Amino acid sequence: MLITEEQLAAKLKAGFREHIFLLFGDDGYMKRVYTDRLVGAVLGDDALRFFNFHEYGDDADLDGILADADNLPVMTDRTCLLVKDFPLQQLSAKELAAFGEKLAGVPDSTVLLFSYPTLDFTRNNYDFPKWTPVIDLFAKAGVCADLSHRTGARLLRMLQKGAKDRGCELSPENAQYLLDVTGDDTGHLLGEIGKLCAYADKQPITRDMIDAVVTKTVEASVFDISGAILSGDPDTALAAAFELLRRKVAVQSIIGALSSAYVNLYRLSAAKQVGRGYRDFAEAFGYKSAFAVQKVAPYVGKLPSARLRESLEILLDADVTTKSRAFDPETLLTELICRLS
Repeated sequence: MLITEEQLAAKLKAGFREHIFLLFGDDGYMKRVYTDRLVGAVLGDDALRFFNFHEYGDDADLDGILADADNLPVMTDRTCLLVKDFPLQQLSAKELAAFGEKLAGVPDSTVLLFSYPTLDFTRNNYDFPKWTPVIDLFAKAGVCADLSHRTGARLLRMLQKGAKDRGCELSPENAQYLLDVTGDDTGHLLGEIGKLCAYADKQPITRDMIDAVVTKTVEASVFDISGAILSGDPDTALAAAFELLRRKVAVQSIIGALSSAYVNLYRLSAAKQVGRGYRDFAEAFGYKSAFAVQKVAPYVGKLPSARLRESLEILLDADVTTKSRAFDPETLLTELICRLS
């Protein structure tokens, strides 16, 4: 069966008898967490773990793993074989079919877990079709869990619970802002909520605290840059840009994110000109969060379309420069921000 993280969590809580598992997705933290939980659920406090648990890497021998699966557990009900990042997608159709036949013969006393903590293959990845037969095989043979990044309400609840558990209050609005500026990686978010609560010291978490403490994504930082430029404050924009360089963010990434901010502004301005609102804009261009327009929305109507088109041309010139000749990052960004200002 193909299941979600919530379903896997419920299965582990209720107890399970399935013995074939595949964990995949794009959230490395969740894959590591559930791998450990699964192994722990099988072995518990097994004093004979040395005999009943075996771990394999991506260079293991597949026939050897399947041979080990036939071994009986020592003084317990089940053994656990953990296989990490094994390249099953490289098997030919014939080899995969043969593997499936052998998989069906793995005894119930052996829990065979294929986990991919460092490999991301999801429906958004270009190489996902290579993995589709593997996923289908495990979905039929046992349990196949998609551990991709949490979204929406589940992430917000996680952040608010994380704050509450540490004695702090995090409002839904500030939880959404934290999510907007840090991204949806679960491990990173949990680290940031820990920092915030230590900084807040049992006080309610404010947006100013979030701005002061958390490590923002490149996109969020660039929205700050674009807001400063559009407010006529190039010094603040330059300081934020140089901070990104200090964090070893590539100039190309900064220019790309800054271009996205100006494209958002251009699109939003065009939408307003034909009488469409923010909701129409978000639906038309597939924005999941309002943050993409929050920084630029106040400037809609203040810059004429001709000026916006000129700004996009300036950004294009800067992008071409990074791909066509040698350049100094600080000089390039300084010139770009001055021209945009």
